[in-house]
Amino acid sequence: MTPGLRADLAALAEVAGVLDSIATRLDRLVGERAARLAPPAVGSDEVSRGVAAAVGRAADEVGADLVDGARQARGFAAALRAQAGAMARADAAAAVRAD
Repeated sequence: MTPGLRADLAALAEVAGVLDSIATRLDRLVGERAARLAPPAVGSDEVSRGVAAAVGRAADEVGADLVDGARQARGFAAALRAQAGAMARADAAAAVRAD
């Protein structure tokens, strides 16, 4: 380990949990509200259909970005947990060597 490195492993785990919670909320948001973000055409004319289609495409892009953000948040959470675990194991190994 790096000499003098200190980390609050419980805080790392807490942050990882918050990131997982955010990811879950993003997934739920997309699942529950995605269909409502794409409005139906107000009329049967070409402009109404075009506007509705454009808004629908924009909603799909926002949904895809939210899903990607959720995936990234879960990746960050997993990395924090892995790092905290590695630090805990290194601390335990150092304590054994010190005895």
